[in-house]
Amino acid sequence: MFERLRRHRGSSRRTVDRDGREYTIRQYRDRDRNEVLALYRAVLESGLSEAWFEWKYESNPYVEDVPVYVAEHDGTVVGAGGFWVLELHTGSRSTRVVQPCDAAVRPAHRRRGLYTEILGRGLERFDDDGLDIAFDFPNELSKATFEKYGWRPVERRETFFRLQRPGALLGDRFDGPAASLAADGARLLARGYLAAASRRRSAASDRLAIDVERTAGIPAETLAALYRRAVPDAFHVVRDETFYEWRFENPQWTYTTYVGRYEGTPIAAIVTGTTVENGAVVTHLTDIVPLVADRSRTAAFGPLLEAVLEASDDAALVVAPSTPIPRAILSAYGFRSDHSLPLSLAATPTVHGVCTLSDGDDRDRWLVDGKRLPDPDAWRITFSEYDTG
Repeated sequence: MFERLRRHRGSSRRTVDRDGREYTIRQYRDRDRNEVLALYRAVLESGLSEAWFEWKYESNPYVEDVPVYVAEHDGTVVGAGGFWVLELHTGSRSTRVVQPCDAAVRPAHRRRGLYTEILGRGLERFDDDGLDIAFDFPNELSKATFEKYGWRPVERRETFFRLQRPGALLGDRFDGPAASLAADGARLLARGYLAAASRRRSAASDRLAIDVERTAGIPAETLAALYRRAVPDAFHVVRDETFYEWRFENPQWTYTTYVGRYEGTPIAAIVTGTTVENGAVVTHLTDIVPLVADRSRTAAFGPLLEAVLEASDDAALVVAPSTPIPRAILSAYGFRSDHSLPLSLAATPTVHGVCTLSDGDDRDRWLVDGKRLPDPDAWRITFSEYDTG
């Protein structure tokens, strides 16, 4: 679909000339930490901490070094891009994969193709290391860069939102007549959520007697056991103890686990992640296991959501992935899809893309364990596969 750029193997450093300026593209070194963090704080998010960088890149259990590449000009880091290494289950095996993330270039050095060079150097390195697959959820700014390296779109991801405190989300974004119109529209949406809450309470008597255990933190063994109980024949990140002990140490978020038990036996769980965005509390249903739901596990989702929403009453927004909770249950609990009105008018699309790093027959390299990588039905993911939240 897209032209595939030729990658030049060799030195770990590359020098490029852009508009008379010379840049060095190279892998991150320990002494770069302060400069890279300063760059990320200036371009991405001011609150990014050293603890965040240590968690995301220095403590990643799936790679031995720090998977970050930088662009350097006159001895100063002016651009950087990170690579999130994970373990992907493909059906019959597990393999390491990489997700590009945290792309940042100083304003004075933009529009010179520096991130294209950083991305290319990183993908080349992981190709040399034997990784075959990369995937990501690029925004519109980075999507064009990825396409130059042969990325193919899988789908526009569907996300479900439960708007609980409209005023907190609107903040001071509107003034004058626009403020009144925005507030009125938000109240109408919230009224629909209240009606949905009433419906779910009336249906509570039809559910199994599920006991919900709430834990501050991550019970890795319990979650990994639930995952192994029903591993889908689809592409997804392996959820073992190693994954759970590392993935949810992100210091920018606070995590809580809700385990649904039937007669004492865990049958399903939801991990929530909560943070503050633009002054508003936002909670994500970051992970849900098992990834395949049968009748009993589906029956547990109602009590689990009851417990999550009760504990998240102060959140302005609760966000859920499209799987594995059935959309009918999400709808009954007041979640609305960003693929439908009115959210589709305002939501920023999240596109899932994939790339193969190995060369070979164009058709065969997109086929893994009998499944096509660009096929949306071949993937089973939650927010845990995202490098944030």
